[in-house]
Amino acid sequence: MISTTTSLKDLSDLLGFLGNEQRLRILRAIAEEEKYAREISEELGISRPLVTIYLKQLEKRGLAVGTARVTDDPPLMRRYYRAAPFALVVDLELIKHLREE
Repeated sequence: MISTTTSLKDLSDLLGFLGNEQRLRILRAIAEEEKYAREISEELGISRPLVTIYLKQLEKRGLAVGTARVTDDPPLMRRYYRAAPFALVVDLELIKHLREE
């Protein structure tokens, strides 16, 4: 779950983070079905190292959940990701009540 934004800076950071098209494409790719980095990389045409970085960022912000699993095929350990349900509503009332930092 996304942590509550309590300041204008928090909201600005979150909107900037979500304003990246590649991150949004990754979220869409894992919205219905969990996948691991190589699958996402091949599906979206984004380098695997960049997908891995973005997945870790999404997980850190609570927008994705990663689960390590043992597989029969190499690599034997894979981390699968699925988007975490969230809602983001930005309106004037929210902005009026956010604190300055």
